[in-house]
Amino acid sequence: MKKIFQLAWAMLWDSPVRVALTVLATAAATCLVIWIASGYDALEKTFDDYANLSMGRYELAVAPIEQKEEKFIPEEVLADLRADNFIANADPMWAVRAEVVPEKSTFSTAKHGKGEKPSNFDRDPQFRPPGSLPGTLLMFTDASQPPFEMAQGEWLSTEDADRFQAVVRTETAERMGLEVGDGMILIRNDQNHLLKVKGILDAPKLKGAGDSALPILAPSKGELFLNAVAAEELLGERPKISLIAVSLREETDINSFRFGWGPKLSSYATPVQFQQAFEVEEALDQSSSAANVRLQSYAATGVSLLVAFLVVLCTLSMGVSERIRQYAILRSLSFTRFQIAKLIMLEGLFLGCLGFAIGLGISYLTLLLIGTVASQMLDNGVVLGRHGVLLGMAATLGGAFVAALIPAVGATYVKPLDAMSSGGNEAVSDKSFSRVGFVFGLLLIAVNPVLTFLVPPVSEASVPISMVIGFASMALGFVFVSPAIVVGVDRWLSPVLAKMLRINPSLLASQITSHLWRTVGASISLAVGVGLFIGIQVWGFTMLEGFIPGQWAPDALLQLHANKLSADQTIAISRIPGIDLEQSFPIVVEQPRLQEDLAKSAERASVIRQDNIVLVGIDATRAFSGKEPFLEFDWVEGSPQAATEKLIAGRGCIVPDHFLRETGLKVGDTFALVPPENVENIVSYEIAGAVKLPGWHWQTKLTGFRTRTHRAAALVFANYAPVAEDFGLLEPSHIWFDFDSPGADPSLIEQHANAFLRKGSQGIDTTVSPNTEVDINIVPVKQIRERTRGAARRWIWLVSQVPLIATMIASIAVLNVFLASVRARRWEFGVLRGIGITSWTIVRAVLAEGLLTGIVAAVLSLGFGVMCGWCGCGVAQYISFFGGMQPDLVIPWDAISLGLSGLILLAILSAAWPAYLIGKTEPLALLQQGRGSF
Repeated sequence: MKKIFQLAWAMLWDSPVRVALTVLATAAATCLVIWIASGYDALEKTFDDYANLSMGRYELAVAPIEQKEEKFIPEEVLADLRADNFIANADPMWAVRAEVVPEKSTFSTAKHGKGEKPSNFDRDPQFRPPGSLPGTLLMFTDASQPPFEMAQGEWLSTEDADRFQAVVRTETAERMGLEVGDGMILIRNDQNHLLKVKGILDAPKLKGAGDSALPILAPSKGELFLNAVAAEELLGERPKISLIAVSLREETDINSFRFGWGPKLSSYATPVQFQQAFEVEEALDQSSSAANVRLQSYAATGVSLLVAFLVVLCTLSMGVSERIRQYAILRSLSFTRFQIAKLIMLEGLFLGCLGFAIGLGISYLTLLLIGTVASQMLDNGVVLGRHGVLLGMAATLGGAFVAALIPAVGATYVKPLDAMSSGGNEAVSDKSFSRVGFVFGLLLIAVNPVLTFLVPPVSEASVPISMVIGFASMALGFVFVSPAIVVGVDRWLSPVLAKMLRINPSLLASQITSHLWRTVGASISLAVGVGLFIGIQVWGFTMLEGFIPGQWAPDALLQLHANKLSADQTIAISRIPGIDLEQSFPIVVEQPRLQEDLAKSAERASVIRQDNIVLVGIDATRAFSGKEPFLEFDWVEGSPQAATEKLIAGRGCIVPDHFLRETGLKVGDTFALVPPENVENIVSYEIAGAVKLPGWHWQTKLTGFRTRTHRAAALVFANYAPVAEDFGLLEPSHIWFDFDSPGADPSLIEQHANAFLRKGSQGIDTTVSPNTEVDINIVPVKQIRERTRGAARRWIWLVSQVPLIATMIASIAVLNVFLASVRARRWEFGVLRGIGITSWTIVRAVLAEGLLTGIVAAVLSLGFGVMCGWCGCGVAQYISFFGGMQPDLVIPWDAISLGLSGLILLAILSAAWPAYLIGKTEPLALLQQGRGSF
């Protein structure tokens, strides 16, 4: 074994430059994994620190055992806990979410009367007034002492006169711009209540994830703490108990205490349980924030493992090809097949270990430098934890080990008689690729779309199995068809490229097919990263298209908020310059619940599987019929004329096509709705037609259409009169319109509309000040499209970074391939130089070879990426929360062209150094026999 070890090490360094490049690539792959995984390690450290502080001065908390619906603790639990002699304090807390806005904000009670909502700030952050916090978590408690240290001011008083005072946590006060003594407006049940800040609480903050990442309730989650005696007056209901914070006496053993109380806690009408700091940390580790970062680190590991595999495979395969005679001699000297295989496996592990060690060292020094430079910004520094090290080891050593298996198995077929052959330079003709393999590859590629679209999974549990089979088959299929692509590119593009570069066609012919599998390996190495990049781009932008409002959406919408407008006033606003009067419609909007869960949201909720819809009432005669209807839909079922007649005649409605698909309903069927303000008066609507509504989801999100909850199953249209009557909507809530000209200014229209409200129906004041207060908001559809696309583009490009980095690392393997290719043809190049071919011509030929290899990689990347993204969108409808809308395939050619151009440029650059080396070598040196060394 020792001799094999020494021989493997000696053979490894037979080509030092090749080894150095391979180690550099594997080290880079290690760094990629560790740098990404260090984010998860830092998050774990943050979770650990936060969990230790989350209970404050309490050792335990009592909360209902997790269930789907919200549960509260029975009052007898509190009484029993307070009767226990081992307990020092048992403080009940009622957690409630409500809307809060600073009093000093422009949206204050001075501007908004009782029952008037300040704005639609609860719908989107960019529409909120400064400092406002939607869904602020309030904690009502009768605790006599604060759960954490007070940063400023005092804790809550039990005196009745101070019942409307509040204590705010530090970061909440910073976001809202609050100080001790400032006021806040609490909005609940259409009532505005003034609260005064009595103190600021130094509660721990969950940095990097947000408190919403904590899936269980703890005292640290409270943003505002209020006195329990004010709960009924502020919220209109008696206080309940969401959580009981428990502090024990000093002599109490916490483990014995928990064990003794365990059976009793589960015996109450609502079973409850104890929570401790370590359970908070466990919950954080299982949260979506941790899962996302963990998934990113695993994805980076997978990509890096693949890169390390390809890099080491290329290096070892070239070494085996060049050392055929040496292995044959070793076989003749009594080496067994197993010892030959062991020799190559050791070479692969040497490469992996060297790359991992160097990558680990670079990663440690880099993270140490970042931690030192940004020490004030990073509370916990940058962590090189066990998670990152193990993933880096798995990526590098795992890739190297698997990569070594293939050439090791191939080398076992070497026979002692092979020592008599020339070896190391066997050519492969363009006819040697298997046409059967090409057809078989096409069949394997077809497996994924068949499993995704034609034979969909029968259940959600079978989706992962289908994905593994489909995507693995597709990847293997592209490997099988890649030889045919190499031959095709060589046959059809080599003559064209030779003519463009003024090279003799015979000089370039068969260069990439003469060593077919070497070219295939180089092309696949380059194609993997860019293929994943294209797949992410296609998947991301195709999924995005379902959320971009289509051409059916009018130009803009005015939100009237709490203002009550008569029909005459609505018409007057529609005459504002910039609004097309003929294409202006007052509408009413409600978000009723479906009487039956038609979309089966209880089984698996998604963006279109909800128990409610958004219902819009609009003048059906003008909106849907005529030569140029206001809402120009792409009709899937029914017709505009027939649907309009049903809408005018009664409670007909137009639904999006996905609503029929998810519910199993069809045109002519009816469904029942529950009016939110009159639950006894169930109303039924008949489906008169189905249309495509791309982007309806974001259209309703950013325009205030979702008046009851933040999710809806569909956007449904009906005639104005029945909707207004069924849901008690006496005045319009929005005005939907088109601009009267392409140059219309939305901000000026908004100013005119607000000026009209103050002046009344006397006329429209067109000389408004830029500082005019806004009671009506305008939401242009162009703004929705731009903001949605902008946010999505940033996210998609962020996710695409790892594959692009992987491509740059893989290019080192391609450089090795070109070095070996040029090295194997030194004598041929010497002969060419001897018969008068210039060195510059040979340099151009090598660069052309790099270009052809890049084109092969580009074809593979494009095919794999588009197929991967397309099938990924298909799978998303079964497992993703945002799937199911089935948008048309979108291929973002701008991003893809950029990726493919970079890929081809990288291939050319990989060939540049070998081309330079061969170009500067003298003909006599090229004609000398022997391997030589770089």
